[in-house]
Amino acid sequence: MPPMTTASVAIDLGSSVITTVVGERHENGQLYILGIGQSPSTGIEAGQITHVSRAAGAIRQSLDQAEASSARQILSVGVAVSGAHLQSANNRGAVALPSFGEPIRDTDLIRAIDSGRAVTLNASSTLLHAIPRFYVVDSERRSFDPRGQHGQRLDVSMHLVTASQSAIQNAAHCVQNAGVDVELIAAKPVVAAERAVRSDEKEFGALVIGLDAGTTTLTAFEDGAISHTSALQIGASHIARDLSIGLHCSNDEARLIMQTHGQAIPQLVPDTAPEIELRGFSPVAGNRQTVTPTFVAEIIYARVCEIITMINNRVTEEQLQSAVAGGIILTGAGAMLGGIDLLFSKAMESPARVAATGELYGLSDKLNRPDALGAVGMLDWMLDSGDALQTNQAGTQRRHAEGTGSMLSSLTSGVSSLARVFSPNS
Repeated sequence: MPPMTTASVAIDLGSSVITTVVGERHENGQLYILGIGQSPSTGIEAGQITHVSRAAGAIRQSLDQAEASSARQILSVGVAVSGAHLQSANNRGAVALPSFGEPIRDTDLIRAIDSGRAVTLNASSTLLHAIPRFYVVDSERRSFDPRGQHGQRLDVSMHLVTASQSAIQNAAHCVQNAGVDVELIAAKPVVAAERAVRSDEKEFGALVIGLDAGTTTLTAFEDGAISHTSALQIGASHIARDLSIGLHCSNDEARLIMQTHGQAIPQLVPDTAPEIELRGFSPVAGNRQTVTPTFVAEIIYARVCEIITMINNRVTEEQLQSAVAGGIILTGAGAMLGGIDLLFSKAMESPARVAATGELYGLSDKLNRPDALGAVGMLDWMLDSGDALQTNQAGTQRRHAEGTGSMLSSLTSGVSSLARVFSPNS
């Protein structure tokens, strides 16, 4: 099997399904999917590794499928991680510009970014993302890209996402045990939201809610830039567990019922909807049991309402009302429940929609779903990072030849996407 060349590989370490995507970006900007692999997630709960060998085996199974479908050997991957350990904060950095007569350059942006990401973390946390939100020149002119402007002082507003150091190390260890190197690790809520949100939605405000299996994540955009990232330790798996208890069936059957008959609003279930037969019971006469779709919807509705209450509490705590007012975008497995957008819209008094993965080409059939945004977003993020890295390395070499020092290396440990370093609103 020939080694990979220009393509990138992304893995979403989901608590329900592990998804591996192989893809590349064509010159016209189209995202082309070359291969995909999916395996049931074992050894991962609520976004964190609970059993190393089982998780590594599930990752290897997903990688094998992706290698077979893409006809390429996978040597390194980017990993999207989630979990309630993700936290965020916004910080400000500022630097004096060396000369009022010279325009702002890449090196000035890098110095400002280094200043904005210089925060003290506790020993158990690691900085996963340091994303420039916007810049301000001379404390008055706000800009997403101030290069070429003149001034005496450059400020930058940074969005910093931190994660549990042990959780990140465990995820990397499992991927390495599966036989591949880790090229990049990113927060799933960030990369999924960047793929799901349009530029106009960022400008007016948007709250991306990831209804994943093990967690519910929140990613807010305000005034054109990301402003908040966090996660709640509750997700779609809790809905399935409620169904398992309420219907007296196995967890696997409960998940299947949720996927095939899941409706978030009981009133939207048609009166003519046929009853659902529980497969866990024998079809022998007298032992056949069924349940009405309305009863299933009532169980789902109760848990979703609880999740919405927790989200509203987080919105109030973090003062994200302006993001909510702009609109709600739903991703993850829970976003595939019938009527889920209507329920969120009514409960949070804001327009809501279910996210789409956008235009994909190639082997994209299995990825046109809101629960695929983690893998697709991670792939998108990696390709943008690679393009920006090549572009800025070329510029750095050119400036070095002219006698200008390079500071690009100071970014690589803390900024997950160089594409967002010089154009955070791209």
